[in-house]
Amino acid sequence: MVDLQEKTRLCSVCFKMCRDVCSVAGATRHEADSPHNRGFFARQIAEGRETMNDEIVDYFFRCSMCKTCREACETGMDTSEIMLAARVGLPDGLLPEKVRAAKQAVISGTYWGKDSPKVKKLLSDHPSPGGSAPFLYFGQRLRAGKGDSIGSALSVLGKLGVKFGVMTHEPSTGQIAHFLGFRDDAKRLGETFCREVNESGAGTVVVFCADDLRMIKKEYPTLGVGMPEAEIVSAPEFLLKILSEKRPALRKWEGPVVTYHDPCALGRELRVFEAPRQIIRSAASHFREMALTRDQAPCCGWGMGLEITHPEISRLMADRLVLMAREVGAGTLVTGCPTCRDAMVKNRDGDGSEIKDADIVDLFQFIGRVLP
Repeated sequence: MVDLQEKTRLCSVCFKMCRDVCSVAGATRHEADSPHNRGFFARQIAEGRETMNDEIVDYFFRCSMCKTCREACETGMDTSEIMLAARVGLPDGLLPEKVRAAKQAVISGTYWGKDSPKVKKLLSDHPSPGGSAPFLYFGQRLRAGKGDSIGSALSVLGKLGVKFGVMTHEPSTGQIAHFLGFRDDAKRLGETFCREVNESGAGTVVVFCADDLRMIKKEYPTLGVGMPEAEIVSAPEFLLKILSEKRPALRKWEGPVVTYHDPCALGRELRVFEAPRQIIRSAASHFREMALTRDQAPCCGWGMGLEITHPEISRLMADRLVLMAREVGAGTLVTGCPTCRDAMVKNRDGDGSEIKDADIVDLFQFIGRVLP
C-alpha cells in the first residue's frame, strides 16, 4: 500500500501531462475523465479520506488500460496500474452493475460464448495438419463473432500455401477477468490456457488478438503464471515472415489513402510497430500516419473491458479514432489487431456513430484485397 500511496500522491500533484493523450478524456472531453483525476480519487481512498462508493468506483472503471498516460508522464507514472489495483477485491455490492451481471461468465472464461455457426464451418474446412505446423489462436471474441477476420486469415494463408493448425476449443487467456479485477480467477484461467496449449503439442502459437498476446507475455508473469512451452508470436510478425519467405506478387493497392492504427497492447506494450507498417507499404503507395501513432496511439474503444462497462464511451473513442484517420485524408483504416477492428466496427454500426461509412480492416483483410 505504501507504494500505491506514493504513486497516487505523485499523480495527484502533477500538472496533468497525461490529459491530452488519454483516450477516454479525449473522447468524452470531460476533465473528470483525465488520468490525473482518477489518480486523485485513488489517493483519497488510499489515505482514508474517502470511502469507496458507487461514484468513485465508476471512475476506476472509466479507464481503458491503454497506458498512454505512462508514455506522456515525465515520471513514468502508469495510472492504469493504480486503477487495476483499485478494482481487485471489490465486494460484489460495489462492482458496476454491468460487471456484476457478467461476473460469472467472465470468471469462468465463457464471456463471449461458443463459436458462431459461421466460424465452426470455417474451421471445419481447415483441419489441423499436425506435425510442426503453427497453431492459430484467434481468441474467443473472434470465434464467437461473424468470422470476417478469421475467414480472411484462413484464405490468405491458404493462398500462400501455409500449413497451420487450429484448436477445436480455445481456452480463455483470462484477460477480461484480469483487467476487470478478478485476479485469482485470471490466474486460474491462465494456468488452464498454458496447460491446454502444452497438451496440444503446438511448437508455435500465432496469437491474433493483441490483448490476448499482452495477457500471455506481460500479465502472466505478474500473476505467477508460467509461460506455455510453445513459442508465442503475434499475427502481424507471423504474416510478415510468411510474406518475406513466399514473396507473392501483390497487386498495388488502388483504393484510397491508407493509414494504420497501433493497437495499445501490440504497440505500447509489446513494441510491435514496424511489422504492420512493412506489410501495408508492400502494397499501398499512399500510406499516411495519423497525428497520434505508436506510443501515443489512442485506444480503439474496446479498452480491456471498457466496452462492457461504458459502451457509450467506447463508441466515442471509436469515432474519434476514425475521424483522426480522416484528418490525414485516409479512406481505409488498417489495424494490427482484429479484435480492435471488431470493436470499431461494432461501434461504427451502432446508434449515434459518426463513422457509418468507415472502411476498417485488419492486416489479413487488407492483404487479402491485394493477394492474387
